[in-house]
Amino acid sequence: MKTSLSKKKKYSGYITVPSGSSASYYFYWFFESRNDPANDPLTVWLNGGPGCSSMNGLWNEIGPCRTDGSSATYNERGSWNKVSNLLFIDQPTNTGFSYGGPHQYSTASCAPLFYKAIQQFLKSFPKYQTNGFRLFGESYAGHYVPAFADYIFSQNKNLASGNIHINLVSIGIGNGITDAQVQMQYMEPMACNSSYGSVLSAADCKTMRDNTPTCVSMIGKCLSTGTDADCIAATSWCQKNVQLIYRNSKRSLYDIRTSVDPPEYFVTYLNKPDVQKAIGATPTKFQSCSSTVIVEFGQTGDFVRNFAPMVADLLNNGVKVIIYAGDADYYCNWMSNLAWTEQLDYPLSSDYRSRTLLPWHMDGKEVGQFKQGGNLTFVRIYQAGHESAYYQPEVSLSMFNTTIHDLVD
Repeated sequence: MKTSLSKKKKYSGYITVPSGSSASYYFYWFFESRNDPANDPLTVWLNGGPGCSSMNGLWNEIGPCRTDGSSATYNERGSWNKVSNLLFIDQPTNTGFSYGGPHQYSTASCAPLFYKAIQQFLKSFPKYQTNGFRLFGESYAGHYVPAFADYIFSQNKNLASGNIHINLVSIGIGNGITDAQVQMQYMEPMACNSSYGSVLSAADCKTMRDNTPTCVSMIGKCLSTGTDADCIAATSWCQKNVQLIYRNSKRSLYDIRTSVDPPEYFVTYLNKPDVQKAIGATPTKFQSCSSTVIVEFGQTGDFVRNFAPMVADLLNNGVKVIIYAGDADYYCNWMSNLAWTEQLDYPLSSDYRSRTLLPWHMDGKEVGQFKQGGNLTFVRIYQAGHESAYYQPEVSLSMFNTTIHDLVD
């Protein structure tokens, strides 16, 4: 399983994940904390898609490495392994360097395999078995993180013989899609009335507004019946008639300020044969996102299924939750993420809902806003797109590293 890249510092390779008569082989890359690895938390990072490699988070956002496509350099500004052990995993199968079977078609079906992968990792690296476990991710990980964390919690309550109790303490979701029924209602406000100004014509804005109630109703039917057919229909209609009207703006889905997405130099770098050999990856054509996985998840209407109740369940059981968002992202925008958190039902939800957004300062400068109630925190990061840590690395690291009370000057 282990391929050491630097003694006792970082490892990469494959985790064998059994499933019935076959197995999946999940690629992982692990970095020890540069602070106090024996006591610092173990943070697992997942990118979304579905089918997008967590190497994106490693190379473009929170990992210790950066690349221009030809060589690797150190991320001085914002690597989260300054304060935490970091584990990046490509899942489900056919994502990034991961391969094998069976294929997965929904978030729910991925949860048991992810749990097995973490069990395998902790058995191979026993020194981290008692560290605080933090599960973070972005975008479609707004599905993954709640579902996987809730599954871990349920397994902890009825721990099977031979399994390790996972010390789950917190989860984090950045610019996520978690409750589509609520979040679809904020596509038009973000495109037409954000702090960056409208990027659509008045006619397009009106069309989005007029179509939103039908979209919300169709998602409601999906959530009520639970059938793949109803959820597929809602996904298709909402994307065509509400969400993707935004494409008329010619702006990036992930940064309303521009038409350009962040470069993916890491794809070129990870396709180098010598790099693949060094990290223990099976030689392959590495892709940032898998169209195969996206299509497979589309066959169950997974996109519009609601994972907010799992967040509430975790909050009810003492798990800390942080929902954060770069405020220039359209696709999983900050307005929509704030909105679904305000509709959660948990013991201290009324306290959370009663709070207003307060300025968040770092080094004397206002860099965003936050609100907190009980174990739930929401953070808006100014001047950041979908991959907030790419745009604001120091701010992202500060958010990750501090308690919410430390965000106030």
